[in-house]
Amino acid sequence: TMKETEEQLLVVSRENQVLKLKLEATREAGVQALRSASQKLYENYQTRSEEMKKTHEREKQQIQAYNLQEEEKLQESTENISRLAEGIEEKCTCIAEMEKRVQRMEEEKKILIEKKMSLEKMLQQMMSRNEDSKRCLDLQQQISTLQEQISHLQHVIQAQHHGLRGVIQEAEELNNELRSQDKKIENLTDKLTALEAQVKLES
Repeated sequence: TMKETEEQLLVVSRENQVLKLKLEATREAGVQALRSASQKLYENYQTRSEEMKKTHEREKQQIQAYNLQEEEKLQESTENISRLAEGIEEKCTCIAEMEKRVQRMEEEKKILIEKKMSLEKMLQQMMSRNEDSKRCLDLQQQISTLQEQISHLQHVIQAQHHGLRGVIQEAEELNNELRSQDKKIENLTDKLTALEAQVKLES
């Protein structure tokens, strides 16, 4: 009948309405879920981005701190080189002065030896001619004094040579240290160049 048909249509219409509501609710839930997932993804990305920024900044600061440390080492090595160079210069001046002193003493010793030999020759001649014994005694005294002076000079020359060897050794040690500091500076300069390049890349 017409009434039954109308009732059936009404039921179908209600069911459609319910389905529509359900569909809308499902769609809304889907949109919400998608929105929520999107928000979560964005927040995760933001957190990771912040963490990466912090890590990057921390690494940059570490590089800069290390860079500063290496620069201080370089400054220290440069000061050491300057001090060592001054030390070597002083030693070289000292060596030159000592060598001159030894040379003067050697010349003085040579003159004294020649004088002594001349007096000894004279004494031999006088003794062979049986000349005045007082004059011979006087010559012997002069020869003896000259011998003492020669021996004293020889002793001083030996001491000077010993001192000279010591100063030369000290100068060599300073020179070795200078070479070592020079190598250190070379390595530090290479390190700093690499660090500066890294900082530029990190910026």
